[in-house]
Amino acid sequence: MLRILGKHLDLATAPKVLDIGAGQGALSARLSQSGARVSACDVVPEQFDVPGVEFRAVTSDGRLPFDDASFEAALAIEVLEHIDGHDRFFAEVARILRPGGIVMFTTPNILSLKSRLRFLFTGFFYSFGPLEPFTRDPVSQHIAPYSVNRYEWMMSQHGLRLSGLETDRIQTSSVLLSLLVPFIRLATWAQFGGSQLASRQNASVALYGRKLVVIGRKA
Repeated sequence: MLRILGKHLDLATAPKVLDIGAGQGALSARLSQSGARVSACDVVPEQFDVPGVEFRAVTSDGRLPFDDASFEAALAIEVLEHIDGHDRFFAEVARILRPGGIVMFTTPNILSLKSRLRFLFTGFFYSFGPLEPFTRDPVSQHIAPYSVNRYEWMMSQHGLRLSGLETDRIQTSSVLLSLLVPFIRLATWAQFGGSQLASRQNASVALYGRKLVVIGRKA
């Protein structure tokens, strides 16, 4: 993740970075070692264990416990699929970012060819399974299977512009289904013409990537 972040943020300038959903703090530690001034937050404060990194607990209403315009970058690695209420999340991210600041998050890629085939046959996307009624376990359950278009739209509601889309690695099982790609893109063109928004749903990163790495920037 630091390799991708480094394309959009100069870590050598010691930027202020917020690690959202920090868990035990592995990413926070790496960010700190790279020279960034790191703060971290999570809904489960007792598991964080990185000496020297400021940590604050996220409030029950989803508020990030930091001042407005405090950070150059905010990272949320494998967080958004666990939460309901993305509107609140992006509102808070936009609030704590400085103008021109970066948000970067990762999430399972439901647009991959593997995921589309899985949904066709089972009704469930890749990395998402049946949710048990009356069970709320935000740590271990994936409850929010959103696409690139959904994330781009949601970010835009809070002044965040999509500025990059990458993946952690190419999914071999999706590459084996690549014969489907011309038909997917032809059907997309027939339905939506040359819409950039529709094309992004079928970009190579989306079709073949295992996880989506989404980068946004505050206007």
